[in-house]
Amino acid sequence: MLRQAFRPVLSSIRTCRYSTSRVSTIDKAEVQKFSDKSAEWWDPDGEFGMLHLLNSPRVAYVRDQLNRPAPHPLKGLRLLDIGCGGGLLSETLCRLGGDVVGADASSDNIKMANLHARKDPKLKTLEYRHATAEDLLAAGESFDVVLAMEIIEHVNQPFNFLKTCADLTRPGGDLFLSTMSRTPAAYALTVLLAEDILGLVHKGTHDWSKYIKSREMKDAVHSFGEEWTVKDIRGIAWDPIRRKWTVSEQNGVVGIAGMESLEINYIMRAVKRSQTT
Repeated sequence: MLRQAFRPVLSSIRTCRYSTSRVSTIDKAEVQKFSDKSAEWWDPDGEFGMLHLLNSPRVAYVRDQLNRPAPHPLKGLRLLDIGCGGGLLSETLCRLGGDVVGADASSDNIKMANLHARKDPKLKTLEYRHATAEDLLAAGESFDVVLAMEIIEHVNQPFNFLKTCADLTRPGGDLFLSTMSRTPAAYALTVLLAEDILGLVHKGTHDWSKYIKSREMKDAVHSFGEEWTVKDIRGIAWDPIRRKWTVSEQNGVVGIAGMESLEINYIMRAVKRSQTT
């Protein structure tokens, strides 16, 4: 049963290097699913409550990896938050000084993101676009930092999507990825527990067959050319007692019952080498 579930993703991995990034990776059913929930984006006790709790740890990871001076460590950088949803991550990045573009395939999500950002005059430079990654690439856009957080498991042809994100990254730039690993442990926690038992998110929010193992993600990034290097990858664990997400200090054991951290959620940083003359 598990092997059969793995086959769609494994097939995508094998064919990704022969496909072009101009192919649409949008899953219309997924876009509609999140459009229907767009009004809940900024409710910390609602459908996206777990993402609210995850936002601070993942921002801290990005800030620490870039290792730039406070209080505005992202100043001077142009950043893309692809699949931005209602803007949870985009707003935080903007407050850290970044020149941020949030893009999403759902017009309802973009409307909600804009409405919320207008409440804070400090976010006047934050730009939202109803656009796909492919749209931005076709328009000739490029960014110092591209972030695809909790989005790749919701697209079709995930490695074509990943290649598009890589192409949107400027030489010398960074690509940050965060998703769930396609393992029995991840299925047990994100589908059986989170959806079926605890009801933390609606049933059908996650499609386990679309999860991608960290090894597969790393191999895909390296397949894009020798200019790409995966610099860091960490597991993310959920502590149900403290209701807190934790990013591991290094690859290894963290979280529930000493479970290997990369087995469930993980976050990765890849770097595109600067062009040499």
